[in-house]
Amino acid sequence: MQIVLYGVAVSAFVAKVRAALDLKGLPHEEREPPDGYGSAAYRAIVPAGSVPGLVVDGAPLFGSNAILEFLEEAAPEPPLLPADPLGRALTRALAGYSDDRIEAAGRAMFPLVKRGWRADPEAAAQGAARLAEALARLEDICAAAPAGLAPGGRAGMAECALAPAIQMGFMLCEEVERPLTPPPRVARWMAAAGEDPAIARSLAIQRAAMDEWLARWRAPGGSCGRG
Repeated sequence: MQIVLYGVAVSAFVAKVRAALDLKGLPHEEREPPDGYGSAAYRAIVPAGSVPGLVVDGAPLFGSNAILEFLEEAAPEPPLLPADPLGRALTRALAGYSDDRIEAAGRAMFPLVKRGWRADPEAAAQGAARLAEALARLEDICAAAPAGLAPGGRAGMAECALAPAIQMGFMLCEEVERPLTPPPRVARWMAAAGEDPAIARSLAIQRAAMDEWLARWRAPGGSCGRG
């Protein structure tokens, strides 16, 4: 397969797909959308205009979870999902929880940083609280899951989704001076996930891009004030 991954490096969804490609050992080229995502030039390649976009042998795909399911079917080894039905369902549920609760809570803080969060400290506190609540619920899920957060005992779909979403949220909370401490089970899982070379590489790319993006919105005195 000839694979091109289109995306922006700050995106947790793009980081998710990059990690999955690396976990499966699939060679690919990574490009930024021409003229930015949503542009006419990019929609000519990926009609949805969203990121990540994956072009496989000339055919475009969109939607990070759909892309991961495609990769699992097109290149079954090594798997992103456990072999047993319960484990597969749980892994998909964790990936969905990452998108719906953790990534969404973090993404909601981007506009706050851009417009100058110091002018609205209550919104900053609320944003951090939403992420903290989502992580507390994840801790409960981890405690109840028969195999913890990694069904099958290896990095897979859940790790691809959760690790970059949590990292993004933590960096945004740190930026608005509301740093979070992960619950103990989640902290142990994050440390273990970060030891996988594929997860670690994608996290490093996302972290560097986030550092650069956050720096753009800091005023010289350390406040975020540029619109």
